[in-house]
Amino acid sequence: MYCRKIDNRAVDVVPSYKDRFHQGLHSQFVECPDDVQAGWIYDADEDTWSAPPPLPEPEEEEEESSE
Repeated sequence: MYCRKIDNRAVDVVPSYKDRFHQGLHSQFVECPDDVQAGWIYDADEDTWSAPPPLPEPEEEEEESSE
């Protein structure tokens, strides 16, 4: 698999990029493990990919009482 890496995040994860993207983008693609998905983060120091942390649950707003 290959992915286009921007700011150490995977985008455009594809099995082959040469026939799908303009030649000007080819230098942005890197080889990656098969389980990498769009949005995953690359750690250059460890040479590993990981899923982004989950988004926090939205807080519920308290209803105002009308008296």
